[in-house]
Amino acid sequence: MAGTGRKVLRIAPAAALVVLVAAGCGNAVRSNAPAAHGVPRALAREWASRASEIAAVAAAGNSCRAVQLANSLREDVVAAEDRVPQRLRLPLVTGVNALADRLTCIEKVTVPQPPQKPPKKPPDDHGPGHHGHGDDKKDHK
Repeated sequence: MAGTGRKVLRIAPAAALVVLVAAGCGNAVRSNAPAAHGVPRALAREWASRASEIAAVAAAGNSCRAVQLANSLREDVVAAEDRVPQRLRLPLVTGVNALADRLTCIEKVTVPQPPQKPPKKPPDDHGPGHHGHGDDKKDHK
């Protein structure tokens, strides 16, 4: 699983950037407040949580799900651009793009196994003409 460790190292900085930009700049007084000074807190928390989830899903080896989550986060960040101050848009979009671009969906291919043949019956050790147990031991006079 050495590949999983390298994948986490590639994803962690991008996820951290999204978390820092979103959470660190969420200094609005109310969660619904306009984004005059920073990303609204509720939005910042949501995006930071989603970035952390993406990193965790990728670390668990579910790369295709991580790609889906990252693309969804990117779409939501772009859609909420008007709620983010101009000075934070570029770092936030850059972080989200970096996170999504570092992920690659690797489908797990399972090769179907051919059906197993039933075990062969062992050959009859008694040979032809054998009629049952105990016949060979009878005393013939």
